[in-house]
Amino acid sequence: MKTFLIIFFLLFLSLNAYSAGSDIDNTIAKPKSYKNALKLIKKEQYSEAITVLEKILNQKIYKKDPDILNEYAFALRQSGNLSKAETFYNQALKIDPEHKGALEYLGELYVDTNRKNKAVLILKKLKNCKCEEYSELKAYIDNS
Repeated sequence: MKTFLIIFFLLFLSLNAYSAGSDIDNTIAKPKSYKNALKLIKKEQYSEAITVLEKILNQKIYKKDPDILNEYAFALRQSGNLSKAETFYNQALKIDPEHKGALEYLGELYVDTNRKNKAVLILKKLKNCKCEEYSELKAYIDNS
């Protein structure tokens, strides 16, 4: 009986540890075409990147990936579609409110659309991250 109780107890502990999810990675792997889109963005081929990213976002599995939404918004912004870009930055931030890239780029969009006060609020959110997104947004605001 003792052996049964010990086995039951150990099994119970292992189930609790597993259900906590600390060792399980729930992130979805990016499709190969995502790397292509990033290369196109780096080459400033934004319309081509938008096409690739739209195909990715048409797949339900990627519609809630904040990285993909952020890069899509960035390409839109660089193409001059500021309103649509803002929508997608906000979608990324709805999924991951701490997404540094989306915060930085949304702050830059606010500067570009004469809403510097909103950009400063975003800068305050990034202040303690000790990250390049903070310093880049600060420089963008200071140089505007």
